[in-house]
Amino acid sequence: MERDQEIARLNRLLFEGAREGSRLAVISGAVTSGKTALLHTVTDTAGGRGVRVLPAVASASEQKFPYAVLEQLYQGMPPHVRPSRPRPGLEALRDPNGPAQAELPLLQDFHRTLDQLTGDAPLLIAIDDVQFADLPSLRCLAYGIRRCRSGALSVVVSRGALTGPAATALDELLHEPKVCHVRLAPLTVSGVSTLLAGELGTEDAGRHAAAYHELTGGNLLLLRGLLDDRFSRLTRGPLDPAPGTDAPVAGELFRQAALSCVYRGGPAHRRVAHGVALLGDATSVPLLSRLIEVEERLVRQSVALLTEVGILHGGRFRSDAVRTVLLDDLELHELGPLHHRAARLLYEEGADPIDVARHLLAHEAPGPVEDWITQALCDAAVHAIAADHRELAMNCLQMADRYTTDEREALQLQATMVQAMWPFNPLSQMRRLQSLAGPAGSGLLPAPETIPVVIGLLGLGRMDEAAAALEQVSRAAAEHPGTGLDTGLRAIRLALSSTYPDHPELRPFLDQEEDDGPWDVPLSPDQTPESPHLTAFRALRTVLSRGVDERAVRAAERVLETVRLSDRTMLTVHAALQTLVYADRHATATTWCDRLIEETSERGAKALLAYFCVLRAQIALRVGRLRDTVRYAERALEELPARGWGVTVGMPLGMLINAHTAMGNHDAAAELLARPVPDGMYRNRFGLHYLYARARHQLATGRQHAALTDFRACGEKMAAWGLDSPATLTWRLGAAETWLTLGGQERAARLAEEQLELAGESSSRTRGAALRVLAATRPRHERVALLQQAVGVLQASGGWYEMARALADLAEAHKQLGDLDTSRLMTRRALRLADSCGADELSRSLQRTPARSALSEAARTGEDTAAFSELSDAESRVAALAASGYTNREIAAKLFITISTVEQHLTRVYRKINISQRRELPASLDFDVAYTA
Repeated sequence: MERDQEIARLNRLLFEGAREGSRLAVISGAVTSGKTALLHTVTDTAGGRGVRVLPAVASASEQKFPYAVLEQLYQGMPPHVRPSRPRPGLEALRDPNGPAQAELPLLQDFHRTLDQLTGDAPLLIAIDDVQFADLPSLRCLAYGIRRCRSGALSVVVSRGALTGPAATALDELLHEPKVCHVRLAPLTVSGVSTLLAGELGTEDAGRHAAAYHELTGGNLLLLRGLLDDRFSRLTRGPLDPAPGTDAPVAGELFRQAALSCVYRGGPAHRRVAHGVALLGDATSVPLLSRLIEVEERLVRQSVALLTEVGILHGGRFRSDAVRTVLLDDLELHELGPLHHRAARLLYEEGADPIDVARHLLAHEAPGPVEDWITQALCDAAVHAIAADHRELAMNCLQMADRYTTDEREALQLQATMVQAMWPFNPLSQMRRLQSLAGPAGSGLLPAPETIPVVIGLLGLGRMDEAAAALEQVSRAAAEHPGTGLDTGLRAIRLALSSTYPDHPELRPFLDQEEDDGPWDVPLSPDQTPESPHLTAFRALRTVLSRGVDERAVRAAERVLETVRLSDRTMLTVHAALQTLVYADRHATATTWCDRLIEETSERGAKALLAYFCVLRAQIALRVGRLRDTVRYAERALEELPARGWGVTVGMPLGMLINAHTAMGNHDAAAELLARPVPDGMYRNRFGLHYLYARARHQLATGRQHAALTDFRACGEKMAAWGLDSPATLTWRLGAAETWLTLGGQERAARLAEEQLELAGESSSRTRGAALRVLAATRPRHERVALLQQAVGVLQASGGWYEMARALADLAEAHKQLGDLDTSRLMTRRALRLADSCGADELSRSLQRTPARSALSEAARTGEDTAAFSELSDAESRVAALAASGYTNREIAAKLFITISTVEQHLTRVYRKINISQRRELPASLDFDVAYTA
């Protein structure tokens, strides 16, 4: 071990060879560095060699008692040489520099006793913690050592930091040339490994030595604490310890060992350690000195000592467990004032506001209200919100609210609390939001904090209060132009015009909204770019009111690329993403939506997560992935219950009802429609989706007149609100389908043609659906061409559910024209697509079509599977596409092979599954044509 060399050195000095005069060895080192253990080793060695040992242990508690150490030495002497007990007079203690006249006989007596003892045998005086020895004992010891010329006398002492009388008395001895100084340093990693070998075995000791050293800095007492904790765990655990049991884990015994290291340094040392624990580090000695009211010189000494003993490293605790036990060691009446003082000192130094707030929050003690506290807490809340530490932000704001005496400041704090927590738990903030409605409407709440309150009130359907608050914002924006309020106000007006356009209370603000102006107009040198907030809401309103606008779509994409999601930008990001959804940019919208769902889920922002889940459900519904629609819409209502949605609940409910209706789950849709909804829901854009979904359900369940009423109501609202574009809702097609069931062919045709005209010539989902409905109004011989066109448009635009319906109609049209082979092929394609979409009712209706061959039926029910298993992967792909109605040329283009190769594959397929013609191919081969088409 590393200390063997020091032991040998001491033994040579004290017990080997002959030298004139006494021998003195001083063992020094930090607290718990092993000084006492080394001293005991020396005394044990001396006893084994026949050396008489006179031991003594100095104690800080006995330092004021004269001759306490000397009396311990006398107790170890044989009775025949032991002098009478020393009882000096008071005058012996009054001279701080030397022995009084009355003390001289006592010193001489001690000298004679040493001479007598060393004449009989070698003598070793061993004193532990000599720095705590009383002054009279030190004088006797120094007197005897200086005058004893016998080589048989050896003295070994262990000492810590020397201060006061002990330093003066021993200084002349400890710096003589004949003195041997042994300075014990903490163990190195190698030394720790050697120590651990006896406990863990050589292999595990080498593996874990660095970790043990990292926690302890090589401190023997701390190492023993870790090993004792390990032993305690093993005795409570299984007989065969699990892997990793030997890794160091700071337990109770380790914490107590650390506390012992601190306490052994004395009161000032302990106070410094408590101060470091409170601040978290010791890098700023002046700050630490002011906190604990200890001189900087002593603070530096204590920090150096704490570092030397392995408690600190780089100004910080090596183990959080040590900091915790030191904080727990402070009494409550000490802890509160210390935290308060630390917060004030940090605030004055301009420290991180969150660090200041943690001290204020750690122990809130009653006391005078100081002006700086509220500001410090507000600053910390702003930083905490930016770092997404919501609980900390709320704690800061609530504490600031308790401290403030200003009414406007208190209202501002309440508004900030609402804004901070609304994305995470709106339900918890509804009462606070409602309490702010009055102050916001009367102008007591500052305008910047009023805007989030307005948005919250709109969602709750409290339009009168929202209008009153908006009036205050408008007034403030007019009085203070150029402060950003005008931009925020215009963004709200754009949001109102596209989301809440049917409220007389809000009409004055809508009337003030100027024309959007052209997109992408180059800016002059003196102009600044439009804010992302305005851009996002302008883009959304453009698409909702005019249909797909490529410039608006590009603008929304730029917003998503440049704006980071936060409390202040969540509506901006949401509006930009809605623009892509309504514009049927499914792939891009899905990518952004999935990214935002993941981000908000990781942050725990339940409300934001719910909003983006609804958008994801809307995307899935528009592309025809009905199961995904249900999954995302249900998750949205799980993350944010219906009460939390307020008057916007029509969106998640509308998605669910629409999807269940398309899937044929009419009981589930009816149950959702039976749930109570707020009356204000029908007066916003989100309510349109609910109304449209209810109409679809009524049409599917045979209530045509009720469906027609709802479809018309959708159209009337959309027209009145300026949102009647194909991008919003295709109410005309719903009404047209309803008229078809009532026999109103002409009305249905007129509505379908209107929708087709609005859709334009682009290959959109709406155009494909309009062509499908229009085909149903035409004579039989005209339907096939329109339906084929509809299938092509829907395939290009990605409207899979509508494409399945178009294929089903095309199959029926071919059947009515007597083309049964083509009808069967179209039915198979429609069936596969319906299965993929989750359109179970459509799938069931297609399976009832009596155009399936016996071999196809056998394949769907799992019969004759051996024949299909013989097909190669290439043959299976070709057969699946052929069964879905694709021509050889189309198959060759899709699979990047020649037409001849397609024909060869089909010939082998026919032979292997024992069929003779293409129309007998089963429609159940495992190849997803719908999403590769």
